[in-house]
Amino acid sequence: MTAGHRMDHAPSAVSRTDRARAWVASLRENFRTVILATVSPAGEPEASVAGAALAADGSFLIFVSGLAAHTRHLLATGRASVLLAEDEAATAQPLARRRLSFPCAAVAIPRSDPAYTPGQQLLRERLGPAFDLVSGLGDFELIRLTPRTGRLVAGFGETYEVDSGDWTKFSAPIRPRG
Repeated sequence: MTAGHRMDHAPSAVSRTDRARAWVASLRENFRTVILATVSPAGEPEASVAGAALAADGSFLIFVSGLAAHTRHLLATGRASVLLAEDEAATAQPLARRRLSFPCAAVAIPRSDPAYTPGQQLLRERLGPAFDLVSGLGDFELIRLTPRTGRLVAGFGETYEVDSGDWTKFSAPIRPRG
């Protein structure tokens, strides 16, 4: 090989990791909704979408209607899973699209709690005028979803365990057993 020429190689683990970190950092700053997975006390699953904001402690805040199945499930079981996923249109490989998920403990924040008004303000800042449409409705609940260790799928064969407090801190790629 002559000076000035280089051979193209598959991306190194470092550059893949750097790209994954950049993606989760951008995601953390820009997401406005989460895909929410819940289960009823009888074991019936439910998937939905909720507007969300991230609190300073790393928990997700959502403001959801008591009429929705997911809200009843959250209040009854205290559990959920949150998924943030890359837009299908953003990748040529839809089965390898980037996604980050967290199992969470769910707790309602009562209107009398000092955290209620700041929580609503975070959601208002994140969601804009759409939040004002529902903020005064009496059947809505402010719920804190406290994540545990997350899982990032950054592409084929590129899965990491993610720190719930700092999404850019994650393990070396998880490899299949066998």
